[in-house]
Amino acid sequence: MFGLETGECNSLAGAGQSSAKRTGLLLDATARVAAPHSLIAPGCHWSIPSLGGVPTEYQFLGGLDTAARLGKTLLFGGVAVADPWFQAGRDPFRFLEQTLKDWIEAHGGQEIDNDLFLRLGLVSDLDPGGQGELAGGDEMYLVLEPDSAGYVVLGPMLRLLETVHPRLPSTFFDLFTNALNRWVRIYDYRDVAERVQQLREWYEGDPESETVELPDVDGATPKCLRGKALKERSVERLLGTVRNRKIRAMLEGVLELSAASRKGARPEIAESARERLMDSNPPVPALVAVFEKHDAIEGCFDEEAQGMLECSPEPNLIVPLQSDDAESVRAAFQTLEVAFSVFQQGARLIKLMMELVQ
Repeated sequence: MFGLETGECNSLAGAGQSSAKRTGLLLDATARVAAPHSLIAPGCHWSIPSLGGVPTEYQFLGGLDTAARLGKTLLFGGVAVADPWFQAGRDPFRFLEQTLKDWIEAHGGQEIDNDLFLRLGLVSDLDPGGQGELAGGDEMYLVLEPDSAGYVVLGPMLRLLETVHPRLPSTFFDLFTNALNRWVRIYDYRDVAERVQQLREWYEGDPESETVELPDVDGATPKCLRGKALKERSVERLLGTVRNRKIRAMLEGVLELSAASRKGARPEIAESARERLMDSNPPVPALVAVFEKHDAIEGCFDEEAQGMLECSPEPNLIVPLQSDDAESVRAAFQTLEVAFSVFQQGARLIKLMMELVQ
C-alpha cells in the first residue's frame, strides 16, 4: 500500500555555540550578519508519493478466463484477426464484442438491419433468468433474437405474380416463408388461423360466445394462395417467359433464397440446455407477413404481441459451440454464415415487395 513519506528532522546548534567551525554557517561572510536561510530550522515535513505509471482503473469480471480462451480459439479457428485485440486494449470481453461486430458487418449486417432487426449475442447460459454473463464452462451459445418484428405486405406482389401463372403466388409464398422459417420465426395467416381455432375452443359452451368477434382469416387471405404450389424447376422454366423486370427479380430472388436456406440446418442443442428453456415463451416473430396494411393478420398480431413478453421468450436461433475447440467454433460460424445469407436475401426481397405497396 502506498503511504506518505516522512523526512529527516535536523536542528541547528544552539545560539550559544560560537566556535569558528559553526560561525561560517550562521554568518554572512561579507556583511557579518546572519544568513536568512539559516535563521529557521527546516523541521519535519511530509511528501505525497508520485502515482505516475499506476493504473487508474481496476476491474473484476466473472468469466475472464472463458472469454480469453474463446478469443484465442476464434483466432485459431480463423474467425477473428489479431488487430482488434490491441484496439480493445487487450480486454478479452471487448475483443469478443468487436469480433462479433466485425463479423456481422462482413456478412451483410447493415443490409439485413434495414428490414430484419436481429441481434446476435454470445452467452454461456440459456436460462432466461440469467444475465447472459460468461460462466466458467466450455459450452457456449450464439443466440439470435429480434429487437422488434420486421414487416412486409405481400398482397400487391401476389397479384402481380398471378398475371404470369395462377399457381405462382402460392409458390412464391411457400418458398419465401419456408426458407425464412427454417432460421427465424415468421408470423403469417397460418398463425392467425391457429389462434382463431384456439379461441373457438376456449369459447365453446360459453353462452355469450356468439357476441365475440373473431378475426376473419379467410376473408383476409387471397384466393390465389389456395392453389397448389409449383415445383422450383417449373419456376425456373417460367423465368424464360417473363419480361417484367420486377417479376423476374422476385422470382430469381426467391429461388436464391430457397437455395441458400438449404445449405445448412438448424443445429440441435443438448437436452440439458433445452431444459433451461422449459419456462420460456415461444420465440417472438422476426417478421410479420400481412397481405394488406392493417388487415386482420396485422390486427391479430398486435393483440397477441401484448402477451408475447409475459415470460422471457426463447431465442429464434441457438448455435452451440465449445469455447476451447477451434473446429466447433468454426462450424458454429459456418452455420451462422448460412443463416445470414438467408437474411440478406430475404431483406432484398422484402425491399422489392414493399416498393409495390402504395
